Amino acid sequence: MMGYNVRTMATTRKYDLEIHFLALELSPALKLSAHSVHELGIDLVCPRPTVARKSSQRAVALERGVFAPASPAWSETAVFKETINGRFGLEVAVSEAVPYTQADYFARTGASALAKLLAGALDSVVGGPLGDVAEIPLSTLSKAIAKDKTPVTLLRGFADFPADASFASRTVVEIALKAERDIFQSVRHTTKSGTSTTRRKLLARGGTAGVCRLALEAM
Repeated sequence: MMGYNVRTMATTRKYDLEIHFLALELSPALKLSAHSVHELGIDLVCPRPTVARKSSQRAVALERGVFAPASPAWSETAVFKETINGRFGLEVAVSEAVPYTQADYFARTGASALAKLLAGALDSVVGGPLGDVAEIPLSTLSKAIAKDKTPVTLLRGFADFPADASFASRTVVEIALKAERDIFQSVRHTTKSGTSTTRRKLLARGGTAGVCRLALEAM
């Protein structure tokens, strides 16, 4: 009679978890403009058997590289409310700045009302005061971005959590964001003979250039 080695598996704890987006801070080393808009992707990786990934995307308006509202509404910060069963992970991706530089960008989406809503804010993003950009609903910006080509990912970060992780009380997690590739800045030089452009490396691939702050709490 053939024998078998049987390993007894511990019972995996199952619970509902709320995940909230609290803040995004990017390094001054990236030389971002004073006001920039980026697409933020947050993925919940393998929350339970048969579910490989849950994804959430939103547009975030940064002021000097920072988005950290003091007292946002619950619905503004909520990202996921999912059942967790076993080990899981989180992945965060931040795109390059989205170029809201032309009003007809919105006309191409067929959302004329949206174009009117953002017309004043677009000029602010290009070179003037922020205006009402920070007050534009994230869902509105996200839909506008989604109808254009997918922005290039600038930074990415990961966090893994074991099966026995406890979130009985609200737990704030900071996920370090690292460069997907070497990041350069174009520098224009003007001389009597004309103009030229050179590239200056700001950050090497894999270098840390920001942090995304999330809050996790079991329900």
